Amino acid sequence: MTAQNLQVEKAGGEAGALYEAFKINAGMVSARVDRAPDSIGAALKIKEIIERTGAAKVVAAPSPLVDSLQLADLWAADTGPDLHLRDLRLHAPDAGVGISAFDLAIVETGTLVQDATNLDCRLVSMLPPVHVALVPTDRIVPTLRDALELYGRDLDGLPPYLAFVTGPSRTADIERVLTIGVHGPAELHIIFIDRPGGEAV
Repeated sequence: MTAQNLQVEKAGGEAGALYEAFKINAGMVSARVDRAPDSIGAALKIKEIIERTGAAKVVAAPSPLVDSLQLADLWAADTGPDLHLRDLRLHAPDAGVGISAFDLAIVETGTLVQDATNLDCRLVSMLPPVHVALVPTDRIVPTLRDALELYGRDLDGLPPYLAFVTGPSRTADIERVLTIGVHGPAELHIIFIDRPGGEAV
């Protein structure tokens, strides 16, 4: 499914209100939500996350949104982390940060939605301890029904592998003791980008 199929038309004010509501709901499930005016701003936020975590290896699933960040240009050749965009089955297991783009964000549950048919998307979002998810700000929808209706407009139907991500990985034992990061990332950072390609929201 292409980005054009999932375009959500909203005025700037409505997009801002949806963002604020999503930020509250995602924060309740321990996701960290931020917003950047463009791809350059998003790349700088990602740089801060990588430097804070001290990650020596970073993996990113290629996509138009991820490619627009030009992450390799953020560091001098001898100072930055090892950045991998290929052979992710090999590099994701020991990477410190994984980066991927998502199709939609659902306000009511603070959930991200992604066509994860491509294995690379799943590897970078599940194996590194820190996951950075990128979403265009104009692709925030109020409800799960809205999200499914958008996917349903595609003539090919729903993607074979549709992923829903709500907060970092969490699990609980029989005594209901909640533990974060056991079966996936311990940190989820969501960065909304207002103008990924320079277009106005």
